[in-house]
Amino acid sequence: MKTIKHQLLINQNYIPSWDINYLLVGTFNPSGGEQVNYYYGRKTNMTWKLISTIFGEEINPNNSNFIGLLKKHKIGCIDLISSVTCDEAKIPQIIGNGYSDSKIINKKVTREYNTAIINQLSKSNPNLKIFSTWGKGSNLKEWRLESEKIKINSNLLSPSKAARVPKGVNKFDYVLRDWQLKFN
Repeated sequence: MKTIKHQLLINQNYIPSWDINYLLVGTFNPSGGEQVNYYYGRKTNMTWKLISTIFGEEINPNNSNFIGLLKKHKIGCIDLISSVTCDEAKIPQIIGNGYSDSKIINKKVTREYNTAIINQLSKSNPNLKIFSTWGKGSNLKEWRLESEKIKINSNLLSPSKAARVPKGVNKFDYVLRDWQLKFN
């Protein structure tokens, strides 16, 4: 068995230390996978383009003023999973391209959660709105029980490249409408 930790675990901003009004909670970003500067940093993910449109300012994890803009707009991110333990044969599926949640939220992988950290952030930030970005989420009983420990204000449509939208609809515009309604 092998444990794969969250790739931002040693990053000083793994847990937002500034005042936040908005907390985006994703699933997991594995070490050994595509390196990113911050949550939702993969090129195929449209989170920061959506957030930039909502807040009217370019908020890009590859820019030097990124953390300053998160602080200005009181935005934070964290993933629900801090590490996974799996059979070594499963590692390429977890750290490979695509980052499918079905590869980490199943009965073959053991997960360590950030639930206590998220709940502490909620206590420390009384105006906090918590958003999940995993769409409808998993039907796995353990996942549902763990995610129910958090007071999620709204489930956002997934910003993932793999997320589906109705046929013939512009994906960005469709997801943006959902997010704008829920952020306001």
